[in-house]
Amino acid sequence: MKHIVMFLILSFSTLILISCQSQTKEMTLLDNVSGISISKSNGYGGLNENYFASYSQEESISDFEEILKNAKGNTQDVTNETPTYDILVRYENGDTHGLHLILGNEGEESVFMYIGYEESYTVSPEDTYKLENIIVEEEAY
Repeated sequence: MKHIVMFLILSFSTLILISCQSQTKEMTLLDNVSGISISKSNGYGGLNENYFASYSQEESISDFEEILKNAKGNTQDVTNETPTYDILVRYENGDTHGLHLILGNEGEESVFMYIGYEESYTVSPEDTYKLENIIVEEEAY
């Protein structure tokens, strides 16, 4: 009887641990986004406030929001790669988020990180393509 109880406890504990690990973290938006500003990154830690593009139009913002909502938690360490861009997300309630973006090449994933945190969030190759169209076209001007 003692072995059966111990087996059930171990099985239940293992099941809980496995289910916790399989949950994918998603990026969190604090409120409705009111604006997005983009700059070349100077590296980890700070936010470069020399923006080359700012968006406040609903269509552009909704594209960014959708990409951020689709980003999935990533367990790999990406701090050995230098961020390509810094992004300031402004919310209607006045809050802000600073993000680093490592923009992937065509057909590759991209990675977002909240500034000051090591957790990273992966963006699909399709969303990388959308990001590239939004950012690189603006940067060219």
